[in-house]
Amino acid sequence: MTLALVLHDWRILERIVGLTHRLGCSYRSVEVRARDDNRYDARIEFAGSHDALRRLDAQLNRLLDDDKEMCQ
Repeated sequence: MTLALVLHDWRILERIVGLTHRLGCSYRSVEVRARDDNRYDARIEFAGSHDALRRLDAQLNRLLDDDKEMCQ
């Protein structure tokens, strides 16, 4: 599973790494670039069982929704 994300706070990446390990997944690659508008573009390739990746995806959606709300 590969995701392209826009992060409003760099600490979200730390939470993503923690969630990934907690749910039994790993990541194959992580690329993060700072943008001019105080946000970050991230591309992360995850690995794990289908069920673990499904749970990770659900948790990431909640986390990223919270990140968007906090920055408005």
